[in-house]
Amino acid sequence: MQICLVGAGGGIGQQLAKTLAVRHKVAAVYRRPPAGVPKSVHAVQFDDKIGLTEAVGAAEVVVHAALNTKARGRQFIPANQATTEQLLALISPERCKLFVYFSSQVVYAALDPKEHPVQSEDADLAGTKRLDAYTRLKLTEEARVIAACRDKGINYLIVRPTMVMGPGMAWSSGIVDAMRMAPIGLKNRTINLIHVADLAGQLLALIERGVANEVVNLGDLDVRSDDYFRHAAGLAQRPILLAPDWLGKFGGRFIPSTLWFLGHDVQVSSDKVKALSGVETGRTLADFFEPPARVVDARSLDDIRDTVRSGKPYHAIGRGYFLWFNDRKQTDQLVMEHYSGVIGLADNALTVKAGTTLRAMLGHLVPRGMTFATLPEFVDISAGACFFAEVHGSSAEHISMYDLITSIRYVDETGEEKVSLRDDALWDRLRGEGGIVVTEVTFACRPSRLLANTIEWQKESRLEDYVAGEYRVNFSTTVHWYPRSHELMVYNVNPVDGPEPGDRRPFPPMRGSPHWIQKLLLNLRMRGRQRIVGSSERVLAPWTGVPAKHFLGKFFRETRRRVRNMEVCVPDTHAADFIAKLRRHLPEMQLMPGQGIGVRFTRDPASDRGFVWVEMTSRDASQMHAMVEMARAACGEQFWLHRGKYVPNGIDVEHLYIPRHVSPK
Repeated sequence: MQICLVGAGGGIGQQLAKTLAVRHKVAAVYRRPPAGVPKSVHAVQFDDKIGLTEAVGAAEVVVHAALNTKARGRQFIPANQATTEQLLALISPERCKLFVYFSSQVVYAALDPKEHPVQSEDADLAGTKRLDAYTRLKLTEEARVIAACRDKGINYLIVRPTMVMGPGMAWSSGIVDAMRMAPIGLKNRTINLIHVADLAGQLLALIERGVANEVVNLGDLDVRSDDYFRHAAGLAQRPILLAPDWLGKFGGRFIPSTLWFLGHDVQVSSDKVKALSGVETGRTLADFFEPPARVVDARSLDDIRDTVRSGKPYHAIGRGYFLWFNDRKQTDQLVMEHYSGVIGLADNALTVKAGTTLRAMLGHLVPRGMTFATLPEFVDISAGACFFAEVHGSSAEHISMYDLITSIRYVDETGEEKVSLRDDALWDRLRGEGGIVVTEVTFACRPSRLLANTIEWQKESRLEDYVAGEYRVNFSTTVHWYPRSHELMVYNVNPVDGPEPGDRRPFPPMRGSPHWIQKLLLNLRMRGRQRIVGSSERVLAPWTGVPAKHFLGKFFRETRRRVRNMEVCVPDTHAADFIAKLRRHLPEMQLMPGQGIGVRFTRDPASDRGFVWVEMTSRDASQMHAMVEMARAACGEQFWLHRGKYVPNGIDVEHLYIPRHVSPK
């Protein structure tokens, strides 16, 4: 069956797309396609009139689950009515057999709660109560859809979800977060819950069973509000304060109609959907919430094995900055930070436990005259992270620290620890499928050497020269691009035999500072000198730690508009097109004065592959997503994101690591 889902980007829409696409062809319509669209669906942008017309025109079933929340005030109702009218104009009885409209349980706010203590689909909703804009919209749109479908001879289905629960949803994850701030709830109310996965399953069953010309509540379990708020507070680890009845009744007068079920004790019936769909979930109250995540501090191999064998979802966390830029996952956390320590150095190979940082490894190597062939600027990153993420600097010899790994130990899904010598085909699979915990890592090392970093300010137009291949001239080339100042700051790093008069010893050069601060700091530190010369680890990795790391992490995680840092990687063969697209898009990105964009270059000589990494920081996540779409437009699916930085929802794992199992040219 061909289904067109309009509004696929919302919390309900995302689940609908996944569920419907399992057995049917789905065209998913987004106002702005997300960074990761499920492979099984065809993405269409709502503003693409031709694409929208084709998607709706080809569909046997059109599901309208869109809501324009950006339209505010007096524009809210007209803007959303316009969307519905546009879709109704596109459907025709020759192809469309069913039009599904997502309404809401809020329409029952039009009923008198005393006359209708149980609120079901056959109630007359011609109420005259004071209703908010969202409730009025749903009431008028239901009537409009039914009338238009009857006029066209097309079947309709009006669905009214009750309180939708599930991962990331406002009434489950959101209410737990709210309880951490203000653990207050109401008692003596009845709330009907529906899990978003069950909602999608109910709708799929209704469509496949041919249910038509009906109004159906999508609901499941009735719970008492006392239990609901108490459970949410328990997950937030806060004592609950339930408002007394008199306060609840008094406050009910001021509750908007969208939340009418909190103002009165009424029951929304879900009997009809269970009879028509045949879906019985058997969920209890706890099943509608995400279980509280445990934090397991891995200090022994047994700790790791116990977590793996527990059967509960988990994710391993080492040292790095992933949680600065991404939402905390709700699964158990296996913290590897204290599973650390150097195991041994033999035959130019260093073996460490997975939680050991690059900083600690260098602390062991440098006194012995050894180092790594490539390094990131920041070395407060764990060894285990280097296996799964492309922990990189700029290098004409290696893509990332992963290329230096010669063997690993890991715990598989059964809890057994295994040893694996480097096997690119196997390791690509392990990186992609996951399900393992790396416990030990062995890195190839090399003797220390001197490097010189010549820092130059160049015209912005020179960026294309580096992208076109000039970066290969140096052992390491890093560019910081200041679009609003039309300048580049370029690091040209190469081996040298020794220092020369006038060279500067290594120091953290504060790359990433605003343009004028960067120039001032370099002038003060360099004092006319041209080069920074020192041991390779001091030049490549000047930051052994992050100043005020706790404060910075809190800033990135908890500011009102979250600051995110993302790094996109594209093959150097497609980089010019990507940079051109980025240049055209920059005026819309509203960069702050002095803000820069980082550009790094890495290469694998054995396979003759080069890569350009473009890093940007922004409070506007949509700009991050736009960069992903630019990469997709320039490179198809041959692009990657740094796994340790911001990764938008929906990005498939194959975009998080560069496969090494390729045939050398």
